[in-house]
Amino acid sequence: MSNSKISYSQFLCLFFVNRIVMVLTFLPIFNAPPKNQDVWLSVVFMYPFSILASLPLIYLCSLFPNQTFTSILSIIFGRASIVLSILYVWFFLHITAIQVAQFVEFMATAALPETPILFLIVTMLTVCLYALKKGIEPLARFAQITTFITMLSLAIIMIISLRFFDPSALKPVLEKNISQSIFGGIYLCSLSSEIITIGMINPYIVKNKNCILKDMTKTISLAFLLVDIFYLAITLIVLSLFGYAQASRLSFPFYSAIKVLSVAEFLERFESLHMAIWIMGIFLKITYFMYILLTTIQELRNTADHFAYAIPFTSVLAPFVFYIIPDFLSLDRFMSYRYFTLYSYIFIFFIPLFTLIFAKIKLRSRKR
Repeated sequence: MSNSKISYSQFLCLFFVNRIVMVLTFLPIFNAPPKNQDVWLSVVFMYPFSILASLPLIYLCSLFPNQTFTSILSIIFGRASIVLSILYVWFFLHITAIQVAQFVEFMATAALPETPILFLIVTMLTVCLYALKKGIEPLARFAQITTFITMLSLAIIMIISLRFFDPSALKPVLEKNISQSIFGGIYLCSLSSEIITIGMINPYIVKNKNCILKDMTKTISLAFLLVDIFYLAITLIVLSLFGYAQASRLSFPFYSAIKVLSVAEFLERFESLHMAIWIMGIFLKITYFMYILLTTIQELRNTADHFAYAIPFTSVLAPFVFYIIPDFLSLDRFMSYRYFTLYSYIFIFFIPLFTLIFAKIKLRSRKR
């Protein structure tokens, strides 16, 4: 296990950037329930579901302050935990590959259409490997810088877009049953794969042992609140500019919205600002999940250095991305609410919840 330590504020920045970066491009809620102008309500409902989904891991962190989630699995389930750890290796590898594929999809479609895909993959993974070698602490410091730049840039874009805001684009409110918007919020929560990293980063956070539960809950609540505020603002901008019907047909709604913004028909090309913060964010997200993946493998293999597996698993990751890329429609279908919702919740909520229940039972039996 690494000796690097990060603060709660640094973890908040890591969490925020990882969650918001895909909102800057894909906005999947436009192709999920309620499938009308009430999508902004789904963003509102995302917040409470995200907090609820995080609670099992937060409680586990307070019970085992110096253990990662996979270590907790080993403590609670013994040898049976090996199967669960292997499943999480697959999950982190799969999520990382999807992130690289989405990076390639955006760059090859919107930004650099003539650049070879192999060059994009190799360049990104090489830079990520260099960052992995440095460890979690420098990555967390970079997240602080990225968070400041991202929030400032988005705030500027929001202010500029105020004159385009059209409340009529949100009407009629609750055209369908409110349950559709609630289900949309549940789906958006399932896209927060970062929730499982709460347990994996747990031992690397500098803690006050008497306030672990309070501090972690406060950190995650604030992180999701910031995500929700910016997510809601981005959704409202896109709805105002395009309306739901047109926005749902766009591959990259927010990027398309930024391209039409201007100030006095003089200051334009805000998509370059978007591109800068997006590349910083996606680099951080891919590197972060690769770090989590390598940490899981390190603990499964019981070795001292997480980086020892970096090059072998990157060699596996690159062809896996090539397998995903040829059919982006299949990737988009898998990431839809029909398939990804249950797939994600198994890993970020149900397994941690059952682990928490068994941990409580085990601790009570020991006290007796």
